[in-house]
Amino acid sequence: MRLSGIAFDAFGTLFDLDGLRGRARKAVGDRGGELYDLLLARLVPSTWHATAAGAYRPFGELAVLALQAAAHELELELSESQAHEIAAGLSSLAAYPDADEALAGLAGRELAVLSNGTREGVQSMVAAAGLSDRFAHLLVADDVGFFKPAPEVYAQAVTAFGGPANSILLVSGNEWDVAGAKLAGLRAAWISRGRRTTRFLGVESDLVAEQLADVPDAVRRLEAA
Repeated sequence: MRLSGIAFDAFGTLFDLDGLRGRARKAVGDRGGELYDLLLARLVPSTWHATAAGAYRPFGELAVLALQAAAHELELELSESQAHEIAAGLSSLAAYPDADEALAGLAGRELAVLSNGTREGVQSMVAAAGLSDRFAHLLVADDVGFFKPAPEVYAQAVTAFGGPANSILLVSGNEWDVAGAKLAGLRAAWISRGRRTTRFLGVESDLVAEQLADVPDAVRRLEAA
């Protein structure tokens, strides 16, 4: 079955979160790597907690709170302005080197970004990477007041592409995102980048690609199966 649309996650899929590491080092020096690592460990769970508690707030705000909590745990001095400066990097992350190649290989298909970020922030990154023309839709958590893996976020893709859900593929480098998409009825591809699968929530992806550049061929194989 030919897919009706393909949605790409932003953070850790199209765009490399490692760009925040330099900002963390600028703020706290040699221990910036520790702060960055703990931020990543805290940030995604904080979005889950916010959704579960009905306490949605924009991704960047949660990033500031996660940074402040991480700095406290690490006994680092981090001012509020420094936390905001690091979190601001979420709007200026660089695309992975093979992102444009992957999207070019899907030319002629209807594509979307489906992200936990804000519309302004994700739009800024997509434009800076020269990828704006690749996407027909920009779908963000802010528009529904829930974070992935809440089904309401994935439902945006069904509405945008016209469904049905099982004709839509989510491409993500995050296995919890893959699980959320599958549980919402979508199909999903995991970008492994050399990692072993954890089968988050016992859910398996429909396909695994080592890197973004492998996605076009993997999609064709999926449709031919």
